[in-house]
Amino acid sequence: MKKLLFFFPILFFVHFCTAQNVGIGTATPNANAALDISNGSKGLLIPRMDSVSRKAIPNTNGLMVYDTTTKCFWYNDGARWVNMPPKGNATGDVLYWNGAAWAVLPAGTGGQFLSLTPGTLVPAWSTLNGGNISTQNVSNIAPSSAESGGNIISDGGAAITARGVVWSTSPNPTIALSTKTNDGSGVGSFTSNLTGLATGTTYYVRAYATNINGTSYGNQVSFVTNVDFTIGQTYRGGKIFYIDGTGQHGLIVSPEDLSTGIMWDQLFAVSTGATGVAIGEGQVNTFIITATLGNDRSYAASLCSIFYNGGGYGDWFLPSFYELNQLFLKRNAIGITEGIYWSSSEIDQDDAWAVDFSQSGPNQAAFSKWSSWRVRAVRKF
Repeated sequence: MKKLLFFFPILFFVHFCTAQNVGIGTATPNANAALDISNGSKGLLIPRMDSVSRKAIPNTNGLMVYDTTTKCFWYNDGARWVNMPPKGNATGDVLYWNGAAWAVLPAGTGGQFLSLTPGTLVPAWSTLNGGNISTQNVSNIAPSSAESGGNIISDGGAAITARGVVWSTSPNPTIALSTKTNDGSGVGSFTSNLTGLATGTTYYVRAYATNINGTSYGNQVSFVTNVDFTIGQTYRGGKIFYIDGTGQHGLIVSPEDLSTGIMWDQLFAVSTGATGVAIGEGQVNTFIITATLGNDRSYAASLCSIFYNGGGYGDWFLPSFYELNQLFLKRNAIGITEGIYWSSSEIDQDDAWAVDFSQSGPNQAAFSKWSSWRVRAVRKF
């Protein structure tokens, strides 16, 4: 009798469940739901298994499990298992169907484009540069122009419709700028002319190649445009009085005399060995003189290299004999009209070379080191 009484409630419960929708955690289940579960702190945990176990289940339309191998939900459409789209891990991740399931392609990097892998048609990030496009080093640099170019080895599977170089005073220029060239199409090498440049300015250059997939860039190179120097031009602490054959280097003289009367050397019968007379030897002479005579007192060479830093520069020196002659030849542009000036070129232990600027022609002469003459400092640029 006891067994019969226990069985009766079970039959009643089953009948109740089959007769209407069921609610768990709620007395009023949704009328449209066969099962309505309500819980503010717990969730629904469906069957969990690895991919091997999931694939062993016969196709059953509507069946759903959680795959612990792929870490996502799968449902069966009666013919195959289909995963619910996974979430990305970072901005720019791409979701695609790989033929069997949804997959995520991680975000690419700047300059890349999406391409389809031949055969599988699976998307992948591609780039033209990756060794396929390079930027030519800059040459024929002038104050307002220069020459560069590039070499495209491969088009990445799509024809190159535009190519050239782009430049800017900021790194990594792009074709969004107007400062670019258009040098035809297709693969191969090309030459580009950069124009409209500012003198004495640093520029950054990249070759570019464009096809239907987008634009990619070659390696970045940089250069500095030449300065159009002139005699008498104020520049870097003084005035230019000599320009060498390159047109970009030379000598600058201080804007004023450092002394109107100072000895070449105050010591008696000392030979320093500073005998260089050519252009380019004044700095070496000055170093030799100050190393021999010391840097704790004033004389012509120390006045230039130790006690003077005009324009904030500390590389001034006493000019050599021929450097001083160049200054004499350009004296009108510099504004020197009179006076005898010391050179750093020593003749012997008693005498050194000096030039008289008061004469119509250079009046070079050997003077006693104890004579007091004028001094102008010079520096290289």
